[in-house]
Amino acid sequence: MNGVAESRLVRRGICHVLGDNVPLDDGIIPRRFSAGRVTDARLLVPHLFEALDPGFSARVKPGDILLAGSNFACGKPRLQGFIAMEALGLAIICVSMPYKMIRRAVARAIPVIVGAMEPEAMASTGDDIEIDFATGSFWNKSRDSRVALPPMPTILCDIVASGGMQAALKDWLERHPEQALPPG
Repeated sequence: MNGVAESRLVRRGICHVLGDNVPLDDGIIPRRFSAGRVTDARLLVPHLFEALDPGFSARVKPGDILLAGSNFACGKPRLQGFIAMEALGLAIICVSMPYKMIRRAVARAIPVIVGAMEPEAMASTGDDIEIDFATGSFWNKSRDSRVALPPMPTILCDIVASGGMQAALKDWLERHPEQALPPG
């Protein structure tokens, strides 16, 4: 694995703890952005999690890590929240997440681990944490405590490491030119 691919799967950042049942619409991002089909990350990022935590956008830094409870990103599988998370290079660790939302996150090169137990026991908002998504190794550097989480499936790691679904498809087509559409 090259350095860029490894850095996509090993993350160190500040933890932001979220609760259970965080919906995409009016939880992760205001519904008006999905209704308006806004896809410009510069317009979306300042509104990320504003309904849950109005000060979130002022505190979040590129590369930070979200630690959520069960049913994270529930609701309709819209992409605006994932566009904003991708723009910030965020990563997700949660108890559970609908499969369509996992698919949306991975397609945008956002690493995701599901199956975390008791997120509040693992870290608090503001803790410095490091996670290896390929192995599930979680290290709370602020508390100097470690937890073994279920790793992200290898196939999903490969997609995230390649830069998301479009990059993975481009790479695959370059390696299999016979599968590409003929020019014109």
